[in-house]
Amino acid sequence: MTRRFRSTRKFDKQIKSLDKNSIKQATKAIELFMEDPAHPSLRYKKIQGTCNFYEIRVNVSVRIIIEVTSEGDDQINTFYIVGTHNEVYPPE
Repeated sequence: MTRRFRSTRKFDKQIKSLDKNSIKQATKAIELFMEDPAHPSLRYKKIQGTCNFYEIRVNVSVRIIIEVTSEGDDQINTFYIVGTHNEVYPPE
C-alpha cells in the first residue's frame, strides 16, 4: 500500500488565512502526519459518525480534517479543511 497526499482548494485557501504561528504549526503537523500518522502529538482519530474523515490536532485550538479513501492499492489522504475547532465543527 502506498500513501498518497493531496489537498482541496478550500484547505489551501484556509491554511493561508491562519496566523503566522498557526501556519508554522500546521505545516509541522502535516509533515509529521506524512511521516508517522500515529505520532501521539497529532492525536489522530476518526471523526465519530463519519466513514472516511479523521482529525489531527495542530495546537490547542486548530484542527485539520483529513479524508482517507483508497484507490486500488493506494491510500489517498486528502487534507480537507483546517481551522479552529468551532470552524471545522460548526454548532448544529
